[in-house]
Amino acid sequence: MFTLWFDAPPPPSCLPLLEGVKVLGPSPDLEGIAEAEAFICPGNVRYDGARMDLAPKLRVIARLGVGYENIDVAAASARRIPVVYAPDAPTISTAEHTWALILAVAKKVVAADRTLRGAGWHDWFRLEGPGLELAGRTLGLVGLGRIGSRVAQFARAFEMRVLAFDPYVSEAHARALGVELASSLEALLCEADIVSLHAPATDETRRMMDARRFAQMKQGAIFINVSRGALVDETALAEALRRGHLAGAGLDVFADEPISPSHPLLAFDTVVASPHIASYTVAGHHRIWETTLRQALQVLRGERPPHLLNPEVWETRRR
Repeated sequence: MFTLWFDAPPPPSCLPLLEGVKVLGPSPDLEGIAEAEAFICPGNVRYDGARMDLAPKLRVIARLGVGYENIDVAAASARRIPVVYAPDAPTISTAEHTWALILAVAKKVVAADRTLRGAGWHDWFRLEGPGLELAGRTLGLVGLGRIGSRVAQFARAFEMRVLAFDPYVSEAHARALGVELASSLEALLCEADIVSLHAPATDETRRMMDARRFAQMKQGAIFINVSRGALVDETALAEALRRGHLAGAGLDVFADEPISPSHPLLAFDTVVASPHIASYTVAGHHRIWETTLRQALQVLRGERPPHLLNPEVWETRRR
């Protein structure tokens, strides 16, 4: 019988995968964690060397999702513990949510709903200008990985030109998607009517969207972020919105989560925000959990999983 530690409760749909498995946690006092052979990891808990050392039998760390900045992968590697994640699982739901935000901001859906329920029908035409038609506009994608590529595919239905900046993808991949590659981030920002972030949080990308970058965006452009809040200088974004340089923003992620209802960005009627739920659909949630659990159990059975963050430890892993 394998023993798994959970810092978030598994969904009922995945309980069949846990038949014959001993389930521990979540527990604020970490009772029983010393018996854990696997950590099943959400994004709101830090998994550093100290936490790993609480579980001397630990054989695998499994991240529920794509981003793994909350896991000290180097510390895991030093302890010969494989780290797995679920890079494909959130793709569809997150790409769909990206478009939900693009459409909500471009068509002023939330502001119109609020006005209609409050001031009334005619006040909308008195107080607000028209929305944005997407056909013929340029969508700028910062990152053309799994999610960015899916967002680009959806853009075809809206007859949009798609421009992307991603120094790690090939011209052939972009061409297959019907996407033009920008020579630089600045070149993309200067041309795009809508800028959407799809990059991981790394030392290279943290606060990449600062005051200088927002100033490079077109007057009246829309900004979308469903990747990581760490990529954005939120004070600079708020200032760009306050000055009217940006027409609006759609945000699913923030620098510090959960955010307060008094967060400055939530004061703008031109901002549509959601509480980091882009991948949180019935199908997406199940897919993340299923992919994560299957890989954790594969490692415990001695089978190599498909998505290893530190493949170099596989042959010397804990057994």
